[in-house]
Amino acid sequence: MKPKQGRQYWKIVGREGFETLFEHKIYVGQITENQLRNLLQVLFAKLALTEGEIIKSYAKKGTKAHSSHIDKVQKLDGKKFMYSCGTNPYVTATAEYEPVL
Repeated sequence: MKPKQGRQYWKIVGREGFETLFEHKIYVGQITENQLRNLLQVLFAKLALTEGEIIKSYAKKGTKAHSSHIDKVQKLDGKKFMYSCGTNPYVTATAEYEPVL
């Protein structure tokens, strides 16, 4: 018999090296995949970039004002659904289930 699983959520963690900077969860039904990817980029930018670097990242591509500082979100292979943004610091989102009591 398959064990019961609780509600599924995204565990969002910001890290620098081995240090955990923050940890949050949001239920899967409360955010789309596209919103999750955008959220990871924003959280990475908050941790790693200056205001100027963030502004340059949002400037129109192909202009002098543009400079790509915000990493793309990578979908990591494995048993769990997991997304990652950045190298160090970095932010991850992993799909997990709440325990059933």
